[in-house]
Amino acid sequence: MSPRSSRTGAKRPAASGTGAKRPAAKSAASQSTAVKRTAAKSSRSRRQPTTAVPRAVLLQRLGILTFVIAAAVALLLVPARGYMAQRHEISAHRAELTDLQQQNQELTLRRDRLDDPSEIQRIARRDYGLVLEGEESYSILPPASAGLVLPRAWPFGLVQEPLERATLAP
Repeated sequence: MSPRSSRTGAKRPAASGTGAKRPAAKSAASQSTAVKRTAAKSSRSRRQPTTAVPRAVLLQRLGILTFVIAAAVALLLVPARGYMAQRHEISAHRAELTDLQQQNQELTLRRDRLDDPSEIQRIARRDYGLVLEGEESYSILPPASAGLVLPRAWPFGLVQEPLERATLAP
């Protein structure tokens, strides 16, 4: 280490003649570094002067920002509405598909039952009144109605009397 270095704490030999001890002189490089450090510290501590932005410019920027946000929302809403409509359509079609599959299953079961001859015979007897050879079919008729009852108002009174005479005469 050099005897001139102030960092090591080593002292320089006293100058000839005075006998007094002087602090060591700093080299030019170390002085410039020290000046840079102090300049950097002072620049950090000092505030930079702020430039005032005119109110009109701020309002213009705010308007542009509002327009951009509104345009983005509008551009996102249109596809979102279509997406939601498609989801609703899909769910409706799925419900319809489920119903059709259930109906298809019921019809398949009915078709399988109709393959049985005894089921065909049962339906023919019930719906069409068919009988086998040697059997007799009887039908029970409903009771006779009380006849035609018309209101006693003007045009119906004229019709009521001839109808009563026609039903009573044998």
